[in-house]
Amino acid sequence: MPVIGIESMKPTESIHSVHLIINPHSGYGGGHLLLGKLRSQLRDAGFELIEHKTRWAKDATDYATGLRDLPNTAAIVWGGDGTVNEVANGLAGSDVPILICPAGTENLLATELKMPHRPSGILEVLRTGQIVNCDVGSINGKHFLSIIGVGFDGEVVRRLTALRTGHISHLSYFWPIWRTFWEHNFPRLKITSDGEEIFNDYGLAFVGNISRYAVGLRICRDAVFDDGMLDLVVFNCREQSRLVLHAAWTLLRMHPLKGDVVYRRLRKMRIETDHPVPSQADGDVGPDTPLDIEIIPERIKLIVPTPQPGLW
Repeated sequence: MPVIGIESMKPTESIHSVHLIINPHSGYGGGHLLLGKLRSQLRDAGFELIEHKTRWAKDATDYATGLRDLPNTAAIVWGGDGTVNEVANGLAGSDVPILICPAGTENLLATELKMPHRPSGILEVLRTGQIVNCDVGSINGKHFLSIIGVGFDGEVVRRLTALRTGHISHLSYFWPIWRTFWEHNFPRLKITSDGEEIFNDYGLAFVGNISRYAVGLRICRDAVFDDGMLDLVVFNCREQSRLVLHAAWTLLRMHPLKGDVVYRRLRKMRIETDHPVPSQADGDVGPDTPLDIEIIPERIKLIVPTPQPGLW
């Protein structure tokens, strides 16, 4: 669980207007009843509610950019990691806070923050929660909030995106993962930070601003979203059998102790490969290598549940 500095918090009581940004294509297509209840409860609670349904890629960023200078306003995101990423790219550097609903196939940051699933719980966070500063990562100049993957992970997301025609579920990942597992050629990675060579061998890499990854894996086990650092995890790997062993150790959360795993906490890094390979950023297709990655402290504001003493 992330440790949030008390000094970075402020109450949400000044929020009167809410912009509900909805991605109708996120996840598996469920949740419409919950979304309807959330709308009703927000209006009943006296909030001015404005809705926007995304229509195409980057539409959420364009819409969120128009909210940057609005006073007493919050953005509520109903979608997956990619939609949250788009809204964050539109609001980064502004004073408009973001409340993330745990919608979509995965929503890693909402899970990390222990956001409630029930509409009444989401409303309670909006009314009584806290606004905190959150770091963002930058990959070739574009923001990310949660985690990026380089190599194997990026190839899986690239294949999924090529096949996707609508709503997806966890099952949608099976075929891209299966094909990538058997066909992937692990690239040689060269990773440097401030002139220091961190890694130069075959493998796959993750860079995280939070600890969680898909299906509950904690690849970046010690990452915290407001500590001014990124967690780099590199699995030294050249063949599929080694990847299976890495996966087993990661399930046990013991991978940082392995001799063929690099686990470092850095502010910036550069990742180069022997040939261009894809990356994924917050669950969407990211840029191909080479990658310049860095942390930008306290770049966005999030609305989070008020932490209870002894829990956070």
